[in-house]
Amino acid sequence: MSSPIKSSIFLLSVCCILSCNTTPKLKSVEKSMIELNTQNLPVADSVFEKTINPYKMEMDKTMNQVLVFSEVQLLKGLPESSLGNFVSDAVLKKTNDLYFPADSLKANVCLLNNGGLRAQLPKGNITKGNVFELMPFENSILVLTLSGEKTKQLFEYIVGSGGAPFAGATVKGKSKKIIELKINGENFNENKTYKVATSDYLASGGDKYNFFADPIKIDTLNYKLRDAIIDYMIDENKKGNKINVDKDGRIKLE
Repeated sequence: MSSPIKSSIFLLSVCCILSCNTTPKLKSVEKSMIELNTQNLPVADSVFEKTINPYKMEMDKTMNQVLVFSEVQLLKGLPESSLGNFVSDAVLKKTNDLYFPADSLKANVCLLNNGGLRAQLPKGNITKGNVFELMPFENSILVLTLSGEKTKQLFEYIVGSGGAPFAGATVKGKSKKIIELKINGENFNENKTYKVATSDYLASGGDKYNFFADPIKIDTLNYKLRDAIIDYMIDENKKGNKINVDKDGRIKLE
């Protein structure tokens, strides 16, 4: 191990007071701290390591699998970033690949949160392990049908809070107010409904995404955000494509 791991190991001193039914009772507990590091770990050929190593080797093999090649480093940031654009575009694409609602209307927009992107992606080979670092959570994708009013609140939040990762729309803001909003290339219409792909965490109001409360409809895909990103990368690699994403001006704030 590169750094010591401290583990609290409880040593129990049990004094039993025998009652008439001979049931033992805990009288006291003593606690001590033992530091585990490379000096006091079991030797390399221990039974423990022999048991764990096959699993570790298989895990390393899985996590080192190259998914796609990126010509640029994908960086995180606000109001817009190459990483946020890539992830939201990927999730929207894979959502609509698997989303077949009764009304045949696909998701218009994908909205995620900047805090949910836990690592940046490197230039060069991107591995499955890189994606697990980026998205370590087990969050699944939901598609929420929102009223025009709720959809406007969504983009008001994005503009007012200084940006967020999203796809399927462009928005311009000034003094934290929307001055122009287009969804799928068309001017926003408050009398229409819109479908938004997002995570189950955000759909439940996480990160103060309160505009998701009381949607018209919720569709569950049983599809993890992380899996959508992985599948998108695999698809692009099979097509012979490399990742080359930058900021494209989908949000402009004054």
